[in-house]
Amino acid sequence: MSLRMIAVLLCLFLISQAVADTNTTTQTFEEYIDEKQKKISEKVVDWSYNIDNGLSRWIYNADDEAYCEEQEKILNERFFEDSDISVDDFFKNEKFIEETEKRFVRVRFGADFQSKESTDFNYKIRVQIPLSKTKKNIKLFFDNVERDYFTGDASDEEKTPDVGLSYFSPDYYKLKSKYSIGTSGLNGYLRARYSRAYLSGKWKIEPTQQFKYSIDDGWQEETNVYFDRALEESSLFRTTLHRKTRAHVDGMDYSLGFSYFFIQSKKSGLSLSQSFWGNTKYRTLDKPESYSGISNYSTTVGWRQSIWRKWFAYEIQPGISFHRQYDYEPNYILKFYVDFYFGNI
Repeated sequence: MSLRMIAVLLCLFLISQAVADTNTTTQTFEEYIDEKQKKISEKVVDWSYNIDNGLSRWIYNADDEAYCEEQEKILNERFFEDSDISVDDFFKNEKFIEETEKRFVRVRFGADFQSKESTDFNYKIRVQIPLSKTKKNIKLFFDNVERDYFTGDASDEEKTPDVGLSYFSPDYYKLKSKYSIGTSGLNGYLRARYSRAYLSGKWKIEPTQQFKYSIDDGWQEETNVYFDRALEESSLFRTTLHRKTRAHVDGMDYSLGFSYFFIQSKKSGLSLSQSFWGNTKYRTLDKPESYSGISNYSTTVGWRQSIWRKWFAYEIQPGISFHRQYDYEPNYILKFYVDFYFGNI
């Protein structure tokens, strides 16, 4: 089934849920929508528990029973509950997605306007189901696109759905480990991610290392190092160092990013970022010689806000980039996303 068909079927399902109950004469429109979103979210959580219970019949360990009951109680108590959140939690960035163990469904619709490239309209569905009863630290995930850390671009080989399992192993001397097995279409892969956080004065330093092997593409590995400093209670300055190598691809990607995040309230936040990207053996289509310097400079301003309800958010990102591919002429960019959340995120 194609991704477009999956998105259409999901939208039809959500619409059917919204119009199924005709007894709304005594409800306001806002109350009606809240009720439907809550019911769908409860179904998402219920389905995840059903999957968890089904798998646990094969590999369930009775010694984990008390732990599982406690975790389910905590999840239910926190369901739809407001709480203080971190910068990564609020902006739902890639770092948050890699580290969270919450169960949720996110449906994202986006538009990407660029002066140097064609306009792109896209959608993205992500499903994450922690299997706390099957095993304490396992989660099931579905993701139809993996986006680049700095540019947000998706390569051609990453446009098929990713389905798999992730396992968070117990910390070893504060070293966090995550192992994943999955498939992207017919391309099976294995992935391992390691991270450890250090405190140095007012800075939090967190290096991460990831390895991935896939049947079609072979090996790839990447390193990200985050330098975080909280400026105020609700703002953060982050410096990110990134490098990546891939089999059958010459050179090494590298980038440097500076970001400032400010959460104005529980509903809105601002982000500013400046990034520099390069490759040690970068080549353009019209020039055979390689280039090892910086190939792209980009500046982005982002505004994210929950509108009407906390499970319905939009994000707008105007920016400008100067890429070697276009002789460093300005490329004006405007990205717009709308996110719908179901579950306990």
